[in-house]
Amino acid sequence: MMKKTFRKTQLAALTAVALFAACGGPDTIVPPPPPQTVDSYWVGVEQAGAVHLHIEFIQSGTTVSLKPNCFLSRCSFLPFNSTGITNIGSDFPVEVKAASGTFNNPNITFNFTLANNRTFTFTGRVGENKLMTGKISGATLPETTITFEKRE
Repeated sequence: MMKKTFRKTQLAALTAVALFAACGGPDTIVPPPPPQTVDSYWVGVEQAGAVHLHIEFIQSGTTVSLKPNCFLSRCSFLPFNSTGITNIGSDFPVEVKAASGTFNNPNITFNFTLANNRTFTFTGRVGENKLMTGKISGATLPETTITFEKRE
């Protein structure tokens, strides 16, 4: 009786191994990539080259906001030509003083306000956890495409 039970156990084990091997599963289990996040420093250039945005976000769940104590070098809107000067209202970089929005992977929307009280909106998508592309606009900036690169 014991030999018969042992053979059934062996047969069941061999069948399980054969089925697992036949299913084509990977030799090693690869963990899924970490979820995308916008919690970082981003640098974006508008497609016509008129303006350039530096912004640093913190993310909590789907809420995105400006990193506290973000200084001009990492949170600013810069003009590259006379059109850019008109868009942001200065010949020089203007500090981003506030920003808030939502990130529902891969979609992102945020508003930001400069030290000179001009406000702009971005709506786009994050790709491969390193690029963000979409539309930026404001009262003094007609809607245009901007692409951001994530920097560490």
